[in-house]
Amino acid sequence: MSSSNRFTEQPRWAKWWLIAAGVYNLVWGTVTIVWPNLLFDLTGAQRLNYPEIWQCVGMIVGVYGIGYLIAAFDSRTHWPIVLVGLLGKIFGPIGFASTLMRGTFPPLFGLTIVTNDLIWWVPFTMILIDAVRQQYGGLSGTAIRQRFVKETIINAPPEVVFEFHKSRDALTLLIPPWENMKVVESSGSILPGSRVVLRGGLGPLPLQWIAIHTEFDPPHLFADRQESGPFAYWYHRHRFFEDGQGGTVLKDDVEYALPLGLIGLWAGGWFIRRKLDAMFVYRHETTRQLIESGEWTSEPPANTPEPVEHV
Repeated sequence: MSSSNRFTEQPRWAKWWLIAAGVYNLVWGTVTIVWPNLLFDLTGAQRLNYPEIWQCVGMIVGVYGIGYLIAAFDSRTHWPIVLVGLLGKIFGPIGFASTLMRGTFPPLFGLTIVTNDLIWWVPFTMILIDAVRQQYGGLSGTAIRQRFVKETIINAPPEVVFEFHKSRDALTLLIPPWENMKVVESSGSILPGSRVVLRGGLGPLPLQWIAIHTEFDPPHLFADRQESGPFAYWYHRHRFFEDGQGGTVLKDDVEYALPLGLIGLWAGGWFIRRKLDAMFVYRHETTRQLIESGEWTSEPPANTPEPVEHV
């Protein structure tokens, strides 16, 4: 979803927590770079053979500090920075617990885990919850639906562009070659109630997608929804508008939600967005080329009956 003015008024506590985190990280990083052996000497840990490695850690922590100061300007827009920081503050204690069990570091070294990681868990989590509530309206899967829209002008009237999408081979032609998906079942219709089944895989994982057509208003609109498949929710409206010059504005309007709610959004939202963008760029360009080049025609070959649509 696109950003709006609601992202400009973050809670004051979120701003000050992020400023504090930024300043702390910059100070900690600077001290570590200038005196790389200081923490080891204070805690009784053995010095590293290569203190430059620990100085690199200080540089990374300092960069995080810059990120937190940027996020402090608007935590509701820059919440991914906070998310990355929180993940680091979760994985850090896990790694330290592992080294503690092996006797690599003395227990006193764990004081840095308290100040670097543990005390930030609650405020960072609260900042993320606030950002999600403002942007998506809640934490449930149905409340964090996303919208994707793609528009392209095609030099042909809406009736022709609609007929192309209505044809039996349209879906097969519009599947990008890099997508491991095939149409395995179709009634050859886009009338309400008609069903399409696609099978393939996402990497090593098998994938099946079943879609049901729900709306039909030629030559302006048809729609389908996911009955079962990889999304928690999927509703796709295909729209066709006159552009005022004899052509068509082809508009794909998709509302979707990822599985696992907030976790799915954070973990895979960017990836799905990129895949949708690439897929619909291919679909629109293929549609435009086939229609404008005359390679596809709505006229059936001689002595060939038109396909009969079935509900």
